[in-house]
Amino acid sequence: MFDKAKAQEFVDSYGRASAANDPQGLASHYAEPFRAFSNGYSGGFETRAAALAQLVPWMARFKQYGLGDIRFVGTELVPVSDTFCLCHITIEVRPADGKPPFRFLNVYGLRQDANGQRFEFSVADNENAALVARYPDFMG
Repeated sequence: MFDKAKAQEFVDSYGRASAANDPQGLASHYAEPFRAFSNGYSGGFETRAAALAQLVPWMARFKQYGLGDIRFVGTELVPVSDTFCLCHITIEVRPADGKPPFRFLNVYGLRQDANGQRFEFSVADNENAALVARYPDFMG
C-alpha cells in the first residue's frame, strides 16, 4: 500500500532542496531516467550527472533574477497504485525586487517501492508560464 506520510516527507525534502537552491539535493530526488514535460515539450535526463548539468544553470538563473526565495505552500498526494502517486505541489516564489510573490502548480510522478522513492516525471506548464509572464527573457 502506498505510504502517503513517507511520500509527504519526500516532497518536504524536495521543498527544502528547492528553498536552499541546492541542485545536488534536487537531483537526488529524481529517477534515472527522469522525464520533464512543459507546454508541449518533453525533456529530461538519463543520469544524475546529466540532471546536475541542467539543474546548476537553471537554479543559477533563479538567483540571477532574484528568485531565490522558493517555498512549497501546498501539496496534494493522489495515489494511483500501490507504488505510484501524483504529487500536486503549489510553489510560491517571492522576488527579491519587491514585486508581488507568485504561485504555480507543478505535478510530479512519485514512485515508491523496494528501491526507495523517486520522481519519475514532472509537468511544469504553470511554472514556465508564470516565469515567462513576469520575466519574458527568463527562458532565453
